[in-house]
Amino acid sequence: MTQKKKEWYVIQVISWTEENVKQSLFQRRESFSLEDYIIDVFVPTHDVISVRAGGVKVKKKKNILPWYILVEMVVTNESWYIVRNTPNVTWFLWAWNIPVPVSWKELKQLKWKLESNEETFSTKYQLWDRVLITKWPFEWNEWMITEINEKKWLLKMNINLLWRDTPIELDFSQVKAK
Repeated sequence: MTQKKKEWYVIQVISWTEENVKQSLFQRRESFSLEDYIIDVFVPTHDVISVRAGGVKVKKKKNILPWYILVEMVVTNESWYIVRNTPNVTWFLWAWNIPVPVSWKELKQLKWKLESNEETFSTKYQLWDRVLITKWPFEWNEWMITEINEKKWLLKMNINLLWRDTPIELDFSQVKAK
C-alpha cells in the first residue's frame, strides 16, 4: 500500500468541524513525526458578506465543500491510519482499501473557483418581501421589494409618492424585515 509521491486526497468530516480537523491533523502530524508524509491540509473557503440588524455588514468564511477537506500526503500504512483515525474524520475517499487521489483537473477547477470567486453576498431579503423603511423621509412605511442588487447592497421598491408609484433604491441598512 506504500506510494512514494505526495498527492491530494479527499476526506469527509463531521459538519462544522473542518477547521478543527485541520488543526488536529497538523498536531497529529507533529506528534507522530509524519511531517514528510502529511504535507498539507486545505479547507476550501470563500468570503460571504451578510447584513445584520442596523445595517452592520459581517464577513464570514464559508466552506465551498461542506463536510470535506483536502489532505496532501504520501500514503503509507501509518499516515493513512493517522488521517483515518483523526477525531471527526468520518470517511476517506478510497477504493479497494487504497486511497484515491484527486485528479489534477479537479484540483485546477477548485483552484480556479477559489481564485475567481468574488465575495458572495448573503441577505435575508427576498423578492416581494415586505419591509419597513428605517431612514427618513419614508421612515416606518412598509413597502414591497421589487428588485435586489446584492453586489451594490441595494433594494429597489415602488413607493407611493404624490399618488404615483415611484421606484426608489435603498441600501440594505435602510430597511428592516417586517
